[in-house]
Order: sequence, then structure tokens, then C-alpha cells
Amino acid sequence: MSEYSDQIFGYFETVPLWPFILFGILGIIALSVEVLNRKRRADAIHNFRYTIESELSGMYPKPVNWPVNINTYLCDRLPEMQENFEILRIFIPQDRLLSYNTAWNNYCDFCYSITDEKCVAAEQSSTEQDPKEVFHKLVSDLLQHTII
Repeated sequence: MSEYSDQIFGYFETVPLWPFILFGILGIIALSVEVLNRKRRADAIHNFRYTIESELSGMYPKPVNWPVNINTYLCDRLPEMQENFEILRIFIPQDRLLSYNTAWNNYCDFCYSITDEKCVAAEQSSTEQDPKEVFHKLVSDLLQHTII
């Protein structure tokens, strides 16, 4: 056993130390980048959730204050939500990216197509799907991707 340890110690006496120092520095840099990316991802998730909760307060999670002229109301809030959507998209894993983009596209389509007339028609008819329930499902689908 001492032959092996002597051989190992002999190797470290003759080999230069700079490769080990270089690999150590690279390891520290890699860990630092990983910590920074985790923090950026957590911030992106927080900002996305905060934007939805603040911009859509009164409408989500419970529709207690459904605004008049819903199309304009939702479309006015899309640019800020789009910005946070784009930032968060960077941190979504590739296997979930399609469902994330689909959820966002469905939400945007709803925002552009919903009108006050459709809301009134849905309240009067029991066969049409309630826009408030559709809205809740679409926002819940978006927020599903913010779970760490």
C-alpha cells in the first residue's frame, strides 16, 4: 500500500500545480454562474407572478371586480405581461416550452377576442362557457409554469 501512496505523492511532487489551480478557478466560476442563474430565475418567476396578481387583481383568482370594456382592459395590460413572459421564457425547460408558449398564445387570443357582449351572452345562456371560468383557467395555465 505504501508503494501506491509513494507513487501518488511522487506524482504530485513532479507535476506542475497550475492545471489544478486552473480547474479549481473554473469550478468556482461555474458554481457562481449557477447561483446567479438560479437567482435570476427566481426573480423572473416572482416578477411574472407579481405582474399577474397586480395587473389582474379583482379578476384573478376570484372575479369579484370584472371590468366594463374587458377587451380594452386586458389588451392594455398585455405589453407589461408580454415583457415578463419573455424574460421568464428563458428559464423554462425545453420540454415545457411548447406548453408555456401555447398557454400564452391562448391567453392572448382570449384577450383579443373577448367582448362585453360575449360576457353578457354567456350570463344569459347556460350553454355557452362562462368567460370568467375560461379566463381563470388560462391564467392558471400560465401560472402553472412558475412552480419551481
